[in-house]
Amino acid sequence: MARSSPPIEAIEAFMAVLDQGGIRAAAGQLALSPSATSRRVATLEAFLGAPLFDRTDSGLRPTVAARRYYDQVAPAVRAIGRASIMTDTAATRITIATSHSVAIRWLMPRAADLLRDTGLHLDVLPTRDPDVLRSGEAQFGLWGATEADDLSQECIIDVSARPVVAPRSFDGRNAPASLAEMLTFPLLAPAQPAGVWSRWLAQAGLSPMDATVIDHATMALAYEAANAGLGIALAIPMLCERELISGALVPCGPIFPIGERYILYSAQRRFNRTEPETRLLHWLRREAASSVQRFMTAAD
Repeated sequence: MARSSPPIEAIEAFMAVLDQGGIRAAAGQLALSPSATSRRVATLEAFLGAPLFDRTDSGLRPTVAARRYYDQVAPAVRAIGRASIMTDTAATRITIATSHSVAIRWLMPRAADLLRDTGLHLDVLPTRDPDVLRSGEAQFGLWGATEADDLSQECIIDVSARPVVAPRSFDGRNAPASLAEMLTFPLLAPAQPAGVWSRWLAQAGLSPMDATVIDHATMALAYEAANAGLGIALAIPMLCERELISGALVPCGPIFPIGERYILYSAQRRFNRTEPETRLLHWLRREAASSVQRFMTAAD
C-alpha cells in the first residue's frame, strides 16, 4: 500500500532548511551531515512531485509552493513534537555541571528552548569539580579539558578564538585597524584556561612580550570588561555570540584554534544512558554546532 504522507523526518529537514536559510545550517540544527539533510529534502520533493527549492549559485531559494506547504504542515509537526514530549513518563530533570561563564552565557539562556524542544528541565550546577559526577550529584559536566581519566568524555566542540573589542574604548579610541595597533590595547584574559592569549598571539606571529595581558577570574568577566571598553577579549563559540550578533563587540583580528575543547563528561556506568540523557546529548550537539556556525559568520 502506497504511503499517504511523507516521512516525518523529511518534513522536519525541509522545515529546518527553510527556518535556517540553508542546508548547512539546517544540518547543524538536526545533528546531521549536509548530504543527509539534502537527501531528506529530496525525499520530500519526490513524494510531492514538485521542487521545493530553486537551486541558485547563492544557495537555495524556497518556491512559492514550499512556503505554502510550510505554513500548512509546520503547526502539525510542532503539535506532534509537543504531544510526544507530554506522553514521556521518564524523569525529565537533568543536572549538568559547568563553569559559571557557560552557565550564565550559554546554558541558562537556552533553558526555555530546551524545555520546549525536548521536555527536559535543566538544573545547572556552576562548578568545575568532577567529583559531582562521581557522586551522582550531576549527570553531566560540560567543561574545557579536565584531568578526569575515569570519566566518560565526548568532545562537543574544538575551540577557536578571535579578538573582539568595543567599537569605541573608554579613552575614545576606535577599534584597532591592524594587529600591531591591537597590541597597544590591554588584552583581557580569563584565569582558566590559562595562556589563551599567548597561544593566539603565537599563531598571529606576535610576541606576548609586546602585549599587556590582564587576567580576570572568569571568561564572562573578561567580556564584561571588553563591553566597558577596557580592552580586547578573545571571543570563543558559545560564550560571546550575544555581543557579536548585537555589535556590542566587533572582531579586530583573525580566527585561530587555541588548542582547547569543550568536552561533555559523565560517570562511567554499567548501563547505557537513559532516554532523557540521550535527548539532552543530541540537543547539546545541535546547539553547540549552531553556536560555532554563528561565531564563524558573525560580523564577517
